Amino acid sequence: MPNTSEAKARTTNPSDDEPCFCGSGRKLRSCHKTASPDSRAAHMTRLYREVERTIESYRADSPKQPPCREGCGACCSDYFPVSQVEFELLLVYMERHWSRAEIEEAFDRAEENLLLLERENPQMHASLTHPVDRKGELDAVRHHAGRNSFPCPLLDREKGRCRVYPARPFLCRTHGSSHTFYGSWRERLQPERVCEHIDGGRSHRKITPNVADLWPLYEELADVRVGARRRLLRQYPIFYWLVLYGRHGSGRTAELGSRDNFDLPLSEHNARMAAHGE
Repeated sequence: MPNTSEAKARTTNPSDDEPCFCGSGRKLRSCHKTASPDSRAAHMTRLYREVERTIESYRADSPKQPPCREGCGACCSDYFPVSQVEFELLLVYMERHWSRAEIEEAFDRAEENLLLLERENPQMHASLTHPVDRKGELDAVRHHAGRNSFPCPLLDREKGRCRVYPARPFLCRTHGSSHTFYGSWRERLQPERVCEHIDGGRSHRKITPNVADLWPLYEELADVRVGARRRLLRQYPIFYWLVLYGRHGSGRTAELGSRDNFDLPLSEHNARMAAHGE
């Protein structure tokens, strides 16, 4: 398990001398000049690097590793939500590295995915497209979410490769390649499989690093509270974020209507979201 204090220091100390979050390879200060090194997006990018550092360090010393490989893509059809800032980091990456036609195709696929979800999983579709609180959201995921018949719209279907791999969300980075274990007896009794290729439980813990200490850092960034009632901003699967931004944002483009997740220091962004609606 990574050292909590060291991991927190690496993920919370802002610097514009770091690589830019867009994947250009340039330093932040010379690439996205209006971006704050203390922004939610910058902190999330540092956390991504900490996840990679933890997994790579473990694999360097471990002879046994999960059978995850490029081109599998099995878990890319699973239903799981991501935060808004993670989705916007994907858009920034797409804007720099994808063609306009590729971006438009991703939005088209997302609309197709939503129609398939409505037909194949009406309970999950209803929860996704109607307002619910966090408890209702989690209950729907727990009871109705699972393996979709369609993959993530950002997956190369022919090669089974993620086309936004350097910018992929936290869950995409940790699923299968790591585990969370807090030592409870209930955890020790959980035999469920990670996927059809990876056994869960103890056998999985033997071949992956424990990233339990990184989850609180992730939740600090992903869980955005809105308004005086501190309502949690909802998280969505990638395909539905694309639908929302395509219909209500800047259209079928990777351009951002608001750059608050990138340009505002984290504390200022939190304060602005808390004041929303007042």
